[in-house]
Amino acid sequence: MDARNALVFMGEMISSSKKKNKMEETEEGSSKWTDLPDHINGLIADRLAFPDIFRFGSVCPSWRSISYETRRRRSLSSKPYNPLVLFEYNLRRGTFGFFSFEDNKVYWINLKGAPAIQCVGCSQGWLVMVAPLGTLSYAWNPFTGDRITFQTIHNVTAFEDLSKVMFLSNPFDIDSKKLNNNCIVVDLNSTELKICKLGERACTVLKLNGHGLFIGSLMLFKGEIYAVTAKGELWIINLVGFKPSFRKCEISFDVNVPNAHEYQVECYLVEYEEKLLLVIRFKRRLIRRTVRFMIYSLTETYPKDPKGNVSKNAVYIGKEVPFLAGDQALIIGRFCCKSMSTTECQWLQGNSIYFTDDRILSSMVPEYPEKGIYNLKTGLITPYLPFDLHPFNMPHIWITPSI
Repeated sequence: MDARNALVFMGEMISSSKKKNKMEETEEGSSKWTDLPDHINGLIADRLAFPDIFRFGSVCPSWRSISYETRRRRSLSSKPYNPLVLFEYNLRRGTFGFFSFEDNKVYWINLKGAPAIQCVGCSQGWLVMVAPLGTLSYAWNPFTGDRITFQTIHNVTAFEDLSKVMFLSNPFDIDSKKLNNNCIVVDLNSTELKICKLGERACTVLKLNGHGLFIGSLMLFKGEIYAVTAKGELWIINLVGFKPSFRKCEISFDVNVPNAHEYQVECYLVEYEEKLLLVIRFKRRLIRRTVRFMIYSLTETYPKDPKGNVSKNAVYIGKEVPFLAGDQALIIGRFCCKSMSTTECQWLQGNSIYFTDDRILSSMVPEYPEKGIYNLKTGLITPYLPFDLHPFNMPHIWITPSI
């Protein structure tokens, strides 16, 4: 798997386009594929997976235009392209390796001239990169090559303590090819959460102030931002109005795990069938390996006191979900928490959790990243990549192409 000196799979596409296309080597009087009406070619392009849509666009100018419009429409739709796994990212050399489950292949991208010391986020198909001291941090779209420099976002030094950065919309306007100044950015560290627009210098800061620590879980659910603290509180931020407002709610659920003190617990929030799920991950402290997951469906309720008065403060009651639907799977990790259908992604195993390592990406721990598939029915953990990870020792990132 030698790295290819290519940008966005273009090396493969360029080499392919130089070959004579047998489709165009037709007999006299027969039609060429490239002479098909645009609406027929559009129907074909709609059925192509990623990165086949790039290969389609390399055939001729007409197909390139159709490919662009198809990719644009998919990026704006509720059914984007299926995610890939970024399993190797050598930040010093700028080498990135992606695995595609749809065609069972590895693709390499070389990003030159944009050094980074840490990746602190993956959102909307963009990687958020911390640049070396003295240079500005940036967001990079590995599937288009576009880059956004954070000139107005929070102090660059604050990135050192970040655990997650999230865009609530695409930070790049697809039509104008310019920065989307209205894109809301949310970044999270252990003690505070910041919200701002890309086009503004000021930001809203929410501090915990004795309410424990944020434990890395952050998501957008039904138009509001949700985060979990180590004290079992659910912070909900409403973005409507002149300034974001927030409320704190208690999470109440029963966890029965023998010898619980032997485990380190990590929590994730996931939207599943329009419900809010809390996924709890148990890792052995000594060997740092995941052994179990538990899933709870959170329901907002307003409890009553002994006199029958309804409380003004909501409580989220957790009900254990022992199994997922047979055609559903969860992807869990620091930068990606989502549910997916095995009908649309046939390479997924149903009733399973695909998980990645959550250790800080800049730490150089002499071990391979933890990743696997947890089967909720059997409790067994199996690998999700079909090859040996040696010598790739960086935590994996699930990324959905935004092109």
